[in-house]
Amino acid sequence: MFLHAPLPHSPFSTTPLTLSCAFSIGNFWSSSNHGLPPPFIFNPIDTTSLRACEYPPVSLTSGTGPGIYAYPTLPKDFPLPAIGGHELIGTNGSICYTSTSRYLPYGISNIETEWKDVNWGALQQKCLERNEHLYKDKESGKKRQAVVLRGHNFFEWRRNDFHYTRSLIAELNLASGGEYELFLLVQLNGDENANYTSTELSDPKLLAELKEKYVPAEFRDIAVLFNDNVLKDLYPKVESHSYEMQAYQPVQWLALNNPQFEYFWTIEQDFRYTGHNYEFFDKIGEWGRKQPREFMWERSGQFFMRGIHGDWENYGKVIKRNAPGKGVLGPVFAPNESFVEGWKDWMPTMPLPDRIPRDWGVGEDADVISLSPIWDPIGSGWIYEPFIHEYPENSPRRASPPNFGRYSRRLLMLTHDEQQKHGNWLESEMTNPTTALHHGLKALYAPHPIYHDEAIDPDALYHVFNGAEPGERMQKLFHAKSYLPVPEWQDRWRRVTFSWANELSGELYKWWIGRDGAGRDPAMLRVVGEGEPCFPAMALHPVKYV
Repeated sequence: MFLHAPLPHSPFSTTPLTLSCAFSIGNFWSSSNHGLPPPFIFNPIDTTSLRACEYPPVSLTSGTGPGIYAYPTLPKDFPLPAIGGHELIGTNGSICYTSTSRYLPYGISNIETEWKDVNWGALQQKCLERNEHLYKDKESGKKRQAVVLRGHNFFEWRRNDFHYTRSLIAELNLASGGEYELFLLVQLNGDENANYTSTELSDPKLLAELKEKYVPAEFRDIAVLFNDNVLKDLYPKVESHSYEMQAYQPVQWLALNNPQFEYFWTIEQDFRYTGHNYEFFDKIGEWGRKQPREFMWERSGQFFMRGIHGDWENYGKVIKRNAPGKGVLGPVFAPNESFVEGWKDWMPTMPLPDRIPRDWGVGEDADVISLSPIWDPIGSGWIYEPFIHEYPENSPRRASPPNFGRYSRRLLMLTHDEQQKHGNWLESEMTNPTTALHHGLKALYAPHPIYHDEAIDPDALYHVFNGAEPGERMQKLFHAKSYLPVPEWQDRWRRVTFSWANELSGELYKWWIGRDGAGRDPAMLRVVGEGEPCFPAMALHPVKYV
């Protein structure tokens, strides 16, 4: 059963996309747990040294307590990822989850939506206190990480927003002994909040009133509130403080005040992950640590596609063969003679070493791990390409829309310092990759699995998304046009599961969750007796109104 009409041809190519059984996409809409072996508790966390943490009472968690269930096999003919892959980043792609097995501990079967007597902030702190030994022992290699869930005061909380936010805290913090900590970063918009000063927004009484007004009771202790005035006071030399232009300023502010965290993940409230949150976040970090620096910018500038590249090793060989010279190595900045006043003494954080070690970068944690390709916007015609201020005019830069990924505190503080001292800034999606490029930091695109719901010849798919014939050097202009806000280029993204804007992610998630936009069970979508849809772990964005 399809909820949409398939695209008859590519709207951005002179030739139609070739439908081919050689690259079988499969059928999402007939996926079901009917006939699968019984589910099992899936826990990807090593609990050897952990001290168990307190969870909400079992009366709220459907009597199951902590732990989510997965089915040990995939439904027959479930599609393979069109882009990226589970085995590349290390997640388990051979198991699947129904919305019930995924969200049963978080209230999916409950009548009440809110858990007003639960304080997730207190639970996070108690868990950390029980497991402080893990982070005092330097030999354990445990580094604490913050997960920043971006929101705003106009956000309308629906049932599944509660379920997913609970899952983030339970699986990333409580199940790991406090390795991750969730922050709900709420931007105060609207005329009624525009005049609050930074001083007023640090007043506990006012903050309590605003949290009561805008944040559900169970999440108030993890909420951090700010408005543009907070950012203006912190960065007076920067002329724009909107989310569109400066999405990372509040994250920099958070990092400035929380030096206990090495890394800061940023996701938005319309992001979903159908698998175990800890596995996704942890495996991507582990994957990044294993990657070499050589050709990292070139590898990160394109989508990996199994139908073309075969495997990751061959992908690396193709990139190496086609990249000029040794690719981009070390810090890249504008020529010294073009430096404007105030930049003459600028030095990168990590200069290029005189002798490049073999396997340079392997074992080094990445300062940037983006969930989307990191590409060069110069000359692309991308709408945000001209948004570069107080840098030397010819500064090289990189972009990676949308704003999802993991960023080191070191990188965030470098941007913080440059914005405070010089007032230099770029549009949000250029900010972190460009700081990494200028300072010689390790930056990567993580090739997580992205699905496409049409049967498309792999050559055509490659041409559509990477802008070149297989094995040829990427055509930057063609690739970057996918980010231009015009229909003939945006349409290419309609039927993928992760991008800044598409249809498929929301359709799939609502089908999987069994809800329509109003939170009602859409009986017309499911056939009684055929079970629930069972999906492997996948990142979905955007997902709204569930």
